[in-house]
Amino acid sequence: GHFIMMQKNGARRLALKRILSLVVVGGLGTLRAGVALAAAGINKLYGTRIPGVQGKVISRQDGNYELWRRAMIWHHSKPKRYPEIIVQAQSENDVIAAVKYAAEKNLKVSVRAGGHNSACASVRHGGLVLDLSALNGIQVSPTKQVVSVQPGVRSLDLTVALEREGLSFPVPHCPSVSLSGFCMGGGIGWNYAQHGGMSTHSIVGADVVTSDGKLITTNANESPDLFWALRGAGPGFFGVVTRLHLQTYPLPKAIMASSYVIPLNGLETVVSNLEKIRTDNDVARIELLVVLMHHPEVPADAPPEESKFCFLTAFAFEDSLEAAKAALQPFSRSDLSKNSVAKFEHQELTLLQMYEKYFSLRVSPGRQARYKVDNVLTNDGSGALLALADHFRTAPSKDCHILAGYNMNTKEKVDSCFSWAVDCYLGCYAIWDKEENDAANYEWLKNCLPLMDPFAVGHYTNEVEPRHRNRYLKCFSSENWQRMSKLREKYDPDGVFHTYLTQEEAMGYSG
Repeated sequence: GHFIMMQKNGARRLALKRILSLVVVGGLGTLRAGVALAAAGINKLYGTRIPGVQGKVISRQDGNYELWRRAMIWHHSKPKRYPEIIVQAQSENDVIAAVKYAAEKNLKVSVRAGGHNSACASVRHGGLVLDLSALNGIQVSPTKQVVSVQPGVRSLDLTVALEREGLSFPVPHCPSVSLSGFCMGGGIGWNYAQHGGMSTHSIVGADVVTSDGKLITTNANESPDLFWALRGAGPGFFGVVTRLHLQTYPLPKAIMASSYVIPLNGLETVVSNLEKIRTDNDVARIELLVVLMHHPEVPADAPPEESKFCFLTAFAFEDSLEAAKAALQPFSRSDLSKNSVAKFEHQELTLLQMYEKYFSLRVSPGRQARYKVDNVLTNDGSGALLALADHFRTAPSKDCHILAGYNMNTKEKVDSCFSWAVDCYLGCYAIWDKEENDAANYEWLKNCLPLMDPFAVGHYTNEVEPRHRNRYLKCFSSENWQRMSKLREKYDPDGVFHTYLTQEEAMGYSG
C-alpha cells in the first residue's frame, strides 16, 4: 500500500530513489543507514512537527517510515514493534524539546544511539524513539586525559581520535558499536583488563536530559545516585545521555596476539591447558578469547568433526614488543601449541588491524545477518564451555558461535549498579540469514540456557535476549535492581521513559 501511494506521489519519487541508492551502496549501507539518511537531508517536511526540534521527525503515517524504522537496528532481525514517532536529533536542544513533547503527549521515550543492541532495545511499540546517531562529536582533553563523546560516536571513531593524542580507551570490539549504549550497559572492551575493567567504570561524568526536559550534569559529586544508575543500567536507564565524559589511558606501544586452532573434539585439552597456564603464570594482563566456531572454508553441512573447532587467542598490550612476546610465552610453551592444527604466534597488530581481523563485517562475530545472543557471567568459563560443546555441534547455522572472554576480573563498586565480580563472560550467538530459519535458531539459543545458566553468577545486560524470561532482572543483584527501581520513581515519576523490554514485547506480542 505504502509503495503505491509513494509511486503516485511525484514529490516523493526522487527521495525514494535517493534512499534506495544510499541503501544499495553495499554492506555498510544498512549499518550506517540511520546516519546516512540523516546526512542526506531527505524529506525535511514531514506531517508531524515538534516545537523546537530542528532534526527530522518521522511519524508512523509517513511513506518511508518503514525504511527509517528498519534503519534503527544494525542487524537483520527486525522486531515487529512500531514506534509512533522517530526523531532524528541534530542537537542537545532537539533532545530536550523531544522529551518535553513526549511527556506532554504521553508518548513513552526510548533512546537509540548505534542501534547495535542485539535485542533491539530502542525499538519499542508505540511511543517515540529518539535517534541520537547524528550526534557524534568528540572532544579530547589530553591534559586531563578525559574524552567527552556524544552518543553517536562509534568504537572506531574514538580509537582513531584518541590514537592521535597517544591515548586509548577500552572500546567495543566491533568497530560500528556506539560508545554510549555500550558503556552504560557495562562495556567489555578491548584491553579492559589493563584499562579500568568494565568500560562503564571509566565513565567519570555525563550530561543527562531528565524526564522533565532538564539538562543536568552527573558525576561522583553531582546527582551521585543518577551517576550510580548510569554506570550499568544499560537500556533501562531513565534519562537521555547527551554526552559521556570518559577516563582515557595511555596508548599501548605494542600489541601482539597468539592464536591456536584446535578441533572441537580437543576442547578438554584446551581448557585444561588454559587452567594450567593461568595457575602457573601471571597472565592477568592478557585478554583471552576462546571461540567455538565453524570453519569458514568448510561447507555448512559438513560433519561437526570436520567443521567445528576451537579458536583461542591471547592478546598482549604492552610497552614494547619484547614485553608483549614475554607475556605470551606461557602459551607458546604449553601443550596448546603442540596440539594445534594451526597456530599464529606473536602477530604484531595495531588497534585498527584488530577490528579488521577479528570483528569486521567479513567474519562471523561482525557479520550482518539475523542475530540473537544470550550469556552468562561466570567464574567457571571452562566448565560452561564443556557443558555447551555437544549442543554447539548441533548449531543450525555456520555463523553460530560461542565466545568466552577470560580474565575479566570485574569489580563491584559502590558507585555503579553493575553488580558482578567475575572471571569470564560467555556468550552464545545465533547468526543466520533467512527468516524461514528463525525458529530453528531461536530454539538452538533457547536450549543453550539450561546448559550455561547453572554456571552463572549473573548476566551481561548488553547481550541478553529478553525472549527468555526475566533476563534483565538477572543482570543485577536484587539489591541493585530494587535501588534502581526506586531511583526510576524519583527521576521519572510519570514513566516518560520505557523501562526494560518485557518477554511479551521481545517475542512480538506487542499489539
